[in-house]
Amino acid sequence: MTEHYYWWWNGVKRLSRTEIRKMKENMQKTPLVQEKSKEYHRLEEENAEKLITSIVNESDNINMNEVIIEKKTEKKLWLIEKIKKYLFW
Repeated sequence: MTEHYYWWWNGVKRLSRTEIRKMKENMQKTPLVQEKSKEYHRLEEENAEKLITSIVNESDNINMNEVIIEKKTEKKLWLIEKIKKYLFW
């Protein structure tokens, strides 16, 4: 029987057959875990892009609403107020 050892922080630990078998099984699962991880990150990236575009669209709408409100208030200014605004800006 061959004993397997590994070194960790100046200590040596013997690995049993069951530990080695578990490690091999876990190593065989890595491609599946990687695929799931890629799928998860792809979905998160899509959700983030949707969120960013919705925020940008909302800010554009808010800016357009502010411009419309400014134009409406600008129409209400009297001639004297326009002259004061021009002279004392």
